Amino acid sequence: MCQLLGVSRSVYYDYEHRQRSQTDDLCHKKLLATVREIAQSCHYTYGHRRMKKALNALGYPVGCWKTRSLMREAEAQVR
Repeated sequence: MCQLLGVSRSVYYDYEHRQRSQTDDLCHKKLLATVREIAQSCHYTYGHRRMKKALNALGYPVGCWKTRSLMREAEAQVR
């Protein structure tokens, strides 16, 4: 397909990576904003387990490690 379009494979895969990164970045920002909203609504009393349950209930399939990293990012932006 790259030959047909006249582009090198590295350019094609670079383009694909950038497209995926942009959608991942938008999803990440939305998820981070949701974590901030939940944290504010519970007066910052939720730990990662309760936050994970709240995110899963809202339809975000995240695990404990992802929840912890999101909470650290949200905390860093609050300070």
